[in-house]
Amino acid sequence: MMGESLQEVVDIFRNGGPVMMALAGVAVLLYTTSIAAVIFVLKGNLTTSRRDDWERWIENPGEAQGRLGEIIRYTVQGPRLSVKRVQRRFDEVFDVLVRKVDQRLIIITCLVAAAPMTGLLGTVMGMLAMFDGLSAGGGRQSVEMISSGMKEALFTTLTGLVVALPGMFFALIVRQKRNQLATVLSQLQAATVTTKFKTI
Repeated sequence: MMGESLQEVVDIFRNGGPVMMALAGVAVLLYTTSIAAVIFVLKGNLTTSRRDDWERWIENPGEAQGRLGEIIRYTVQGPRLSVKRVQRRFDEVFDVLVRKVDQRLIIITCLVAAAPMTGLLGTVMGMLAMFDGLSAGGGRQSVEMISSGMKEALFTTLTGLVVALPGMFFALIVRQKRNQLATVLSQLQAATVTTKFKTI
C-alpha cells in the first residue's frame, strides 16, 4: 500500500514536467522556514500566563525563569538605571525578537505566493505542449503529446496549490504568535517601568 502511494507521487512528479523541480524547491524552502518560525515563536515562556509574578521577578530578576527572565535581567541590569535606558533596552529586545519573526513572515508570504505562480507556469507550458500536439495532426503521437501536456498543466497547478495552502496556515499561526509576542513585550515594558520607577 505504501509502495503504491509512493509510486503515485513519483508518477505525478514525472508527469508534471520540469516545473515540478522548481515546485519541490519552493516547498522545501517554505516548510523549513515555516517550521523554524513556528519553533522560534513558541520557544520560551513569553506569555501572560504568569503575569502575577512579573512584579516579583522585576524586583528580583534572579528568580525570573526562561526567556522572560533573560529579558527582565537584561533590561534592568546595571547601575544608574533610568526610564530611557529601560525603554531603549526593550526596543533592542523588540528588534531582536519581533523583527526576526517579521523577516521570516515576509519570506513565508513570498513563498506562499510563489507556489501557485510556479504552478501556473507549468500550466502554460503544458498548454503549449497540448497545442503542439494539436498542430501535429492526428495519430498516436499527437494524442500522446496532448495527453502529456494536459497532465503537465493539471499536475503543476494542483501541486502549486497543495504546496501553498499549508504555507498559508503556517503564516497565520506565525503572525498570530508574533502579535502575542509584541503584546507581551509591551506589557512587560510597562510593568518594568511602573515597578522600577514607582515614584516617577
